[in-house]
Amino acid sequence: MTLHTPIRPDDVRRAYAKWASHYDFTFALFGRKNIKRVVKRVNRDIADGSGRQHVLDVGIGTGTGLSLPHFARDMQVTGIDLSADMLLRAQQRVAKKALTNITGLYEMDAACLRFADNRFHASLATFVMSVVPNPQKVLAEMARVTRPGGRIYLFNHFKADANDRKMLSAVERRIAPASLKIGFHSDFCRSQLDLDACHLTLLEECPYGPFDMFTLLTLQKATV
Repeated sequence: MTLHTPIRPDDVRRAYAKWASHYDFTFALFGRKNIKRVVKRVNRDIADGSGRQHVLDVGIGTGTGLSLPHFARDMQVTGIDLSADMLLRAQQRVAKKALTNITGLYEMDAACLRFADNRFHASLATFVMSVVPNPQKVLAEMARVTRPGGRIYLFNHFKADANDRKMLSAVERRIAPASLKIGFHSDFCRSQLDLDACHLTLLEECPYGPFDMFTLLTLQKATV
């Protein structure tokens, strides 16, 4: 199998520093509505009204904190991002909307999380796996910090099957070289994620967006 050109952390930082000032507008064209739906799904699955449910939102700056206002107010949320520029936008959103359930936003590499094992009830990553240099390592870190039996939500665009979705597959091939300029891989394959290695089970797979361009994978960490 031919692997795509690796993305380096500095490439991600430069790309999002350049886009940060107008990312809200461009990202909203395809991301805002879907992120809201995904977060509502997380709320429905794990919010219990106790105020003790703690969620990690990985790559919070990718959507400049678009997910934050949609989390249930009785849920604690911690966000991390590699880009200081994008993280600043998320921090501004928290202040503007007075989101008191956001316990912290940190500049951090998703492949090397500075959190203890089994800390969070759930972890979420939206549009992240196709922009990180090592998606398997990010998944492993998310699994490490999620409690046994907890859930991991991956919302992303995955490479279309060439036979089932020929038009979308053709578009992905055409835009793949240009996609690097804004820090993501349009041809990211699900086969790059080894769920078994992270002791994760796929609970559900749901298509989202026009032409089913995006997919929400709901995973569960083993209890032992």
